[in-house]
Amino acid sequence: MNMIEAMEIYVAVVEQGSYTRAAESLRLHRPALSKAIQNLEQELNVQLLHRTTRRIHVTPEGEEFYGRCKQLLADLSDTVAWFSPDRPARGKLRVDVPVTLAKAFIIPSLPTFRALYPEIELILGSSDHQVDLIAQGVDCAVRLGELDSSSLIAKRIGTVSMVTCAAPSYLQQYGTPTTFEALSDHLAVNFLIDHRQQIMPWRFQAGGESLTVTLKSGIVVDDSQAFLSCGLAGLGILQGLRPSLQPHIESGELIEILPDLHSISKPVSLLLTDRKYRSPKVRAFMDWLVAVFADQGLS
Repeated sequence: MNMIEAMEIYVAVVEQGSYTRAAESLRLHRPALSKAIQNLEQELNVQLLHRTTRRIHVTPEGEEFYGRCKQLLADLSDTVAWFSPDRPARGKLRVDVPVTLAKAFIIPSLPTFRALYPEIELILGSSDHQVDLIAQGVDCAVRLGELDSSSLIAKRIGTVSMVTCAAPSYLQQYGTPTTFEALSDHLAVNFLIDHRQQIMPWRFQAGGESLTVTLKSGIVVDDSQAFLSCGLAGLGILQGLRPSLQPHIESGELIEILPDLHSISKPVSLLLTDRKYRSPKVRAFMDWLVAVFADQGLS
């Protein structure tokens, strides 16, 4: 019998005031309970209880030990409950998301997450560079586009439409392409995928056929804010997330081109470090994020 079990038996004896009642409450044979108390006293080298034929008396040392056992057992119970899969969603949750998705969808919806899960302290990292979830202690990450092979668990949560557009100043200088083939005569604000060190290709769908092109670079950037700023400055044509660029199209700062040539949507995935030991706070964020994308019609 280990020390924790012995402490539980001792607490039961003190609180029941009787070996017999304590044995009944713990569903133990009385001789086994008596032996456990005897072994505990030998282990501690102190007398905890005075026993008579009618009742037991707790020694001063026994009173002190009882109080410490109660606190330790309560702390142990709380610790186990904290990590139980049935526990409430709470604690610090580290999440990494791309800047464009954070601004367009996730941050505007966060008040609902906070209302649903007030005990979760969300630590939101937002960048255009992929992080090492395990090395940096990130619980989960949102990823845009096709995923590289990885030991991480990936869950597809939605898709985001793309749009091709350019600033009026660029179109005035270089003209407006009206066909897929005409794109080869133009410059692009190209986005560098940092972990691959590759320029992100443009993808279209036409007549059931997938078309891919990488335009000549007017400039190459690896930051979504710089990507937008360069496009607005007329440095090249953009192909980016429609939710991010649409406000600038509506304001006239950008003009959509090739509207009849469908840009292939990008998948959005949630990366997790482990399937088996998924905590309540991670499950809560995942379920909430799936609902956000469904509400936006992006699932």
